[in-house]
Amino acid sequence: MTSGEENNRENDAEINPEENGGTPADKNLAIGLSLGLAFGTSIGIVFGLIIFDNLALGLALGMCLGLAVGTAFGVGFKRTGEPENEGE
Repeated sequence: MTSGEENNRENDAEINPEENGGTPADKNLAIGLSLGLAFGTSIGIVFGLIIFDNLALGLALGMCLGLAVGTAFGVGFKRTGEPENEGE
């Protein structure tokens, strides 16, 4: 492959971020959702057994709260070293 073709592939990846794993905002949201779901589920199991004495109820509430908190965290999450948007 020539260097011209390599440059074209790099430019295409910049234009179509879906080919390169998504935009940084999508990755941040995915990180926030996965962390929120993991912590919310585990906390929901514990509090469901302690407070409600019902595992299923605690699990459902923990997942809902975890997804809500994880979404808020993922939208506001900024990785270190990520360039600032100077145009906005």
